[in-house]
Parts: sequence; C-alpha cells; structure tokens
Amino acid sequence: GAGRTNVAETLFGITPSDSGEVRFDGTTVHIADPHQAIELGFALLTEDRKLTGLFPCLSVMENMEMAVLANYAGNGFVQQKALRALCEDMCKKLRVKTPSLEQCIDTLSGGNQQKALLARWLMTNPRLLILDEPTRGIDVGAKAEIYRLISLLASEGMAVIMISSELPEVLGMSDRVMVMHEGEMMGILDRGEATQEKVMHLASGHKVH
Repeated sequence: GAGRTNVAETLFGITPSDSGEVRFDGTTVHIADPHQAIELGFALLTEDRKLTGLFPCLSVMENMEMAVLANYAGNGFVQQKALRALCEDMCKKLRVKTPSLEQCIDTLSGGNQQKALLARWLMTNPRLLILDEPTRGIDVGAKAEIYRLISLLASEGMAVIMISSELPEVLGMSDRVMVMHEGEMMGILDRGEATQEKVMHLASGHKVH
C-alpha cells in the first residue's frame, strides 16, 4: 500500500519507527506505545472499526468509555453517574442515534458506530486526532455528520490528520494534503494548489518539480 496507515500507527505507538523523529508542537517526542501517545494527547480512530475499534458484544456506553474509564475509577469504585453524564453529553453533541446507552453497539448503523468510536476519543480531549478512513462503509448522511464534526473540531483549534482514499473528500476537507506512494512521501500541497490532477500525479509515484 501507500503506507498511510503505517504512518498513523507509528504516530500512535502501535508500529515502531525505523528512523526519523516525531515533532509535535515544536518539540521532539518519543512514542513507544499507545499509552504514551494518549498521554501526549494523541487519539487514533482506526481504519477497520469492526476489527480494531468496536467491542461488538458490549453496550454503546461501554464502548464509548473505554479510553477514559481509568480516570473515573479508584479504590475499587467506578464513578458511573459521571461517566453516564459524559457519554450522554457526547451522544447529543455527535448526534449518535441509539435507543439507549445500554444498547449493544453491534445493532447500530455503521455511521452511528463510527460516531460512538469518535466520541470515545473526544472524551480524552485530544490535541491531535488521527482519523484513518473515517467515512468508509457509512451512508451519505453519516458522512456529512462526520465532515461537520471534523470541521468543527478543526475550527476549535484541534489538529486533525485525516487519511482517506476518496479524492473529493481529501480536496474538500483539507487545509494541506500530503500524498504518499509505496511508503514514501511524494509531496505536500496547500489547499489552494491541491487539484485532482496534482494529487493523482503524486499518488502514482511522480514528484512535483
């Protein structure tokens, strides 16, 4: 492949890097595992939600609270009321359609599953949100909702990296476009210069001169 998912997984500490460094907010950071990435304020919505995102036998709330559960637990007790209030608030903000928080997440539509997973990471108040193919396998209405959320988060100052194979999505959502080919970065285009022709030229392995 192009290597885009490998970059995302390296940033999140899933895949070790062979060389180079990661600089975030002007500082070189070392990320050995996802725990360190989360402590730095990184969040990763993975490409395959069913394989690496969802806990299909658990409820909507149990799926949403996974990344922050430790913050609400101590001395053998879990602050269930506070967690429920947080999950309810996130469901409203992200417009997650579910009969209840106790509903098995596997029964929701693909779009609502994706929004619930996005809520999981937004509950950590991330500084960098990495989205790997966030609209794959969801309907047009859910895509529009995801686009709205990404635009809102970016306008509020959150750094967002969106990995996508859909060119209209890339051109419509991005301030800057980085194009990769077989693990190599071919170029970075600003919004004003990013066109379908230039992106496809880079994606086919030809650098812009």
